[in-house]
Amino acid sequence: MHVVKVLGVLMIIIVVIGICVVLPLMVIWLINKRKNHEIDKQTEILMAMMEKHPDLDPAEVMKKLNVSSKSHKTIKQKLLDNVLIGGFMTLMGLAVLIPYLCGMVFFGNKEKGIFCGGIMLAVGLAFLIYYLVSKKQLSGEIEAEEKQLKEQQ
Repeated sequence: MHVVKVLGVLMIIIVVIGICVVLPLMVIWLINKRKNHEIDKQTEILMAMMEKHPDLDPAEVMKKLNVSSKSHKTIKQKLLDNVLIGGFMTLMGLAVLIPYLCGMVFFGNKEKGIFCGGIMLAVGLAFLIYYLVSKKQLSGEIEAEEKQLKEQQ
């Protein structure tokens, strides 16, 4: 019986380390690998163009490659995405917590309901707080970006 408890604790430790350490490291590694691949492809394209047309300006070619490859979100759009995620997570957390607090339990075990709802509520509120803080701190950058977009049109 004692061995089962030890194995249970080891299983919990392995899962927590996997989720909290290994998973974020893998995500960062994959993102960096994708960025390096994009840079390598752009370099390959630039080298091929420079071999065929040596009179081209490399800076201008790279600028055109970056603009045409993908659309960039403005700071304001990124912040509004955070509001959307924060609002959604907050509402989902409340949707799980309110029935729990009213006595209706969806998960069979009362602790799971309060933990799931509490975690979703906390994540949602964190996104909303991040939006409010970022909006204050980045107000100058947002205005400059909007002014630059108006000038480009």
